[in-house]
Amino acid sequence: MTDLHAVETEPPDWDGPVIELIEEGRLVGRVYADEGRPVAEFIPDDDAEPWLFEVEDLQRVLDVALAMLGMDEPAVDTGGQHPIDRIAAEFDALATHRADEDEGFYPPEAVKRIVTRCEALDLAVATLEPFRLVDGEVEALPGRSTDLAAAHAGEAWATLRAGCSVQALAVLERWADQPDVVVAVELADRHGERFVL
Repeated sequence: MTDLHAVETEPPDWDGPVIELIEEGRLVGRVYADEGRPVAEFIPDDDAEPWLFEVEDLQRVLDVALAMLGMDEPAVDTGGQHPIDRIAAEFDALATHRADEDEGFYPPEAVKRIVTRCEALDLAVATLEPFRLVDGEVEALPGRSTDLAAAHAGEAWATLRAGCSVQALAVLERWADQPDVVVAVELADRHGERFVL
């Protein structure tokens, strides 16, 4: 998992903001508006070699950069459904257990897929809470619940959404090798409404 992220700057010799792309403390590229269109430029490393990024990480940080520049995001196609209804229908069958209130509990690997899908549906992973599944019942793992949205409160929606995704994947990686762990997921939309999956 890369720490590639976007930082807004206002160079004195440039008309408008420039978004710097930073990885491990190094400047690897910039995104800015050129005649009203977004442009990304990448800087070779110290050996004049190109940087290598996973497409998913690069797309995430470019989406954040566009939002920081105030460029419109493309409309999300949800087939006429609310994004929560769409994602619930897609992942319902992957729930290992359902509580009486219909709350789903998912294996960490399934939640990673949910996180990726949230990006496409313009949703944020608000909280993750791990449980242990024992004899068909869930037992809470105290002190491990993670409120991702709270950690990014006050940020622009695209920044919050991307930040939540990065954190969620890192947390899930730590839980993935623990036997019998299932995860309760709460999602948020851009209006701040939260939904238990």
